[in-house]
Amino acid sequence: MRLLGSVVPILIGLLAVPLMVGRVEATGSDDWQLAKQADGIDVHTRPVPGSGVVEFRGRAEVDASVEAVFAVLQDVEGFRDWFPDTLESRLLERNERSSVRYSVLDAPWPLSDRDHVLRTTSLRDSDTGAIRIAIVADPTFHPEQPGRVRIRVAQGSWALEPLDGGRRTRVTFAMHLDPGGGLPDWLVNARIVGTPFEALTNLRARVGRKP
Repeated sequence: MRLLGSVVPILIGLLAVPLMVGRVEATGSDDWQLAKQADGIDVHTRPVPGSGVVEFRGRAEVDASVEAVFAVLQDVEGFRDWFPDTLESRLLERNERSSVRYSVLDAPWPLSDRDHVLRTTSLRDSDTGAIRIAIVADPTFHPEQPGRVRIRVAQGSWALEPLDGGRRTRVTFAMHLDPGGGLPDWLVNARIVGTPFEALTNLRARVGRKP
């Protein structure tokens, strides 16, 4: 439990090119509003029909190949070291194209920590080399834990697009997540921009430390 911080720490464990298009990046609306632009990172938000919590989209360019970035995103246990407010991250199931991940997220005091189970599915575009990892909550896959609020609404993606002949990568991280537990929507929305900004900042540094 932490005193202050991002109210909506979102793991993903993960991933937007036009492959396996889910609701995120595919609602048909273009009403993204710029919320933050700094250090080469753009964060936009937009409303989600039927929800008081906005959806975010963060975008940045990374000086590493798609494969190097993808390797970091596939390192489930490693999320504890760089993804905002992640206390625990572990793999529950993996097959050739998909995985199920369990994460515990540090909520501001005096709220209970959150946890979620995310099912991710990855696809590679053989023509462009881009990779998309689609994310959706699977809250009943793993038993609920005492003292933690299970996040039941989460859907998003990571998209990795090669640039400069594959030497660099454009990373797009989009997510709609409702932390539940009676947390006011206005408070969630007020702090939501920090999650993708910090995640992309840390991802850049994490990729830079990989061999």
